[in-house]
Amino acid sequence: MVAYSSIAHMGYILLASAAATKVSMLGTVLQMISHGLISALLFLSVGVVYKKSGSRNIDVIKGLLNPDRGLPMIGSLMILGVMASAGLPGLAGFIAEFLVFRGSFPVFPVQTLLCTIGSGLTSVYFLIAINRVFFGRLSDLVVNLPQVRWRDRIPSLVLAIIILVMGVQPGVIIALSEKTAIGMAAIVSPPVQVSQNLQESLSEVRSKDFSPLKGS
Repeated sequence: MVAYSSIAHMGYILLASAAATKVSMLGTVLQMISHGLISALLFLSVGVVYKKSGSRNIDVIKGLLNPDRGLPMIGSLMILGVMASAGLPGLAGFIAEFLVFRGSFPVFPVQTLLCTIGSGLTSVYFLIAINRVFFGRLSDLVVNLPQVRWRDRIPSLVLAIIILVMGVQPGVIIALSEKTAIGMAAIVSPPVQVSQNLQESLSEVRSKDFSPLKGS
């Protein structure tokens, strides 16, 4: 499920790159950075769950937020990653998706609306998975889970902190990537602008009346 959600987010990057506006290109950069952080946190959490429980099957692992015999910290960090992947405000995924959709809509309105629907579906299937895996009664098939050591927790905590900081203060990344994003958009924009100017000039010529040849 984490892998398939990654494919969906790659579609957002493709959409923004095709639109090639200044805002969408900036969103592309932020989306690649945030997606790398969020996917790393999710895959790492899945790896820890598999290492401790011996399964990645949603029908087998349940109730892992149990504070006594479950994986409460890893579960909490994975829930944070899921919320960031769904574009919850205050996390890294929100500002990236906002810029992608805002910059792509003027060029590809229908495709952008479809992508926003896909973003909503991400929230739905992730919440279903989280509810089944981490909430409820701990499964009888998963017993005596080994304790998660700090060497397994620290990488997840570092990623979670970066995701939070990027969500609250995205201006740092924007300042570093804005010039490059505008430059990439400028590579595509001139031919488009020339084509628009040419069409406007042709329309102006067609609107003029050359028939009388006045003053000749």
